[in-house]
Amino acid sequence: MKKRILSALLSATIAASALAGCGTAKNDEKTNDVQQSAIEFWYHDGNETSNGIFAELISRFQNKYPQYKVNYVGLPSDSYLQKYNTAIATNSVPDTMSVRDQDISAIVNQEALLDLEDTINNFDEKASLNKAVLEAVRNCAIDGKLYAFPEYFTCDISWANTALMKEKGVEVPKTIDEFMAACKKYADAANGKYFYSLRGGTGSMENLLDFLFTYADQDSLFDKEGNCVLDQPIFTEALDAYASIYWNGWTSKDSVTNGFKEMVAEFGSGTSMYISHNSSSLAEHKKNLGEGNFINIFGPANKNGNVVTKNLSFTGFAVTKKAKNPEGAIEFVKFLANSENQSYLCEKEGRVPANEMVYKKDWYRNDKYMKVYTELLNSDHVKFITHPVWLSGWGDFKAKYQEPDLQAVILKDKTSKEVLASWAAYLTKLQKEYLNSNK
Repeated sequence: MKKRILSALLSATIAASALAGCGTAKNDEKTNDVQQSAIEFWYHDGNETSNGIFAELISRFQNKYPQYKVNYVGLPSDSYLQKYNTAIATNSVPDTMSVRDQDISAIVNQEALLDLEDTINNFDEKASLNKAVLEAVRNCAIDGKLYAFPEYFTCDISWANTALMKEKGVEVPKTIDEFMAACKKYADAANGKYFYSLRGGTGSMENLLDFLFTYADQDSLFDKEGNCVLDQPIFTEALDAYASIYWNGWTSKDSVTNGFKEMVAEFGSGTSMYISHNSSSLAEHKKNLGEGNFINIFGPANKNGNVVTKNLSFTGFAVTKKAKNPEGAIEFVKFLANSENQSYLCEKEGRVPANEMVYKKDWYRNDKYMKVYTELLNSDHVKFITHPVWLSGWGDFKAKYQEPDLQAVILKDKTSKEVLASWAAYLTKLQKEYLNSNK
């Protein structure tokens, strides 16, 4: 059932003086004679690419709706949630903001978001919003309401520097055994060159769980009673194997603190030939390596030929309960979600659209990277594991427990067994509290 649902998923100007990662959109000259009301919009990943995209989209919106002026703020991806929480606590929220699936539960628990059920039901292209995506939005909140307008989703994937591999005579590994062998064979610590860049810092959860659950050939964090399975011996074996990439010197010393930027920089500079990430890093690889010098591929399979990877993660746009301009904010999020504008954003950023009308666009049908995601979602040998974003403590678990504990294992300050046992106990408690609250 899950595979059928997943398969269905694939069937304005920023001021010149804006600081990096932050910008404000100015109104078009033709709107000068129109009485305007402001809309403040925060985006969770302000960077050169996304800031430029929203400059164009905001310009389009203001041309169509001259009564509004959108003030855009692009936030740093590694600190946006702190900014959101501070704004909620101090009653200084924007009118609208981007939200990721993993953030919604915590923000909803602060009673900060507007239910968008009616907005989505009255959306002209509602029939093209895949039902599974909408269901994923509902699953993020304990009350099952729609607190975000879905825009795009990402697939976990691997990336290979094929130009460098060809030069070195390296074959792309298809199994975990082949992957580990490549990590060993092509590690050249003396010259600072490696096969793989491990991510041990911020955001390391996805890569880690993909490896652990593929190794174990399981696809659920919890059993039917709500017990977390991570304390099973197979996961200790898997985490030892993962950490051994660092223990054996098969990845850079910096890997223990690598976040997204550092990992992608290693890959883009030729320090490594292979990384695990998701579909969102395409623009960075194009910029660093150049089109034609890399590919996206399935992660390495286990002994049964299966790959287990994170279920699709979505990003959408929310309207805050204390918005100063809720009417304008609603018009803006609907505008961003329509097929033309969603198509523009997704093509520029390499995102997979949530609006199925985009799948008919030439760029999507002809895009070689999107074809790999289609194959991934339709493969009989790919299983999907859903991260429990519905748990209010999931974010804290990653930041306060998972990330530092993984680093402790990598540095041999803790054992895999003791770390996994503590994770299992923590997550079991959260899951059973959640299940009991929904009886």
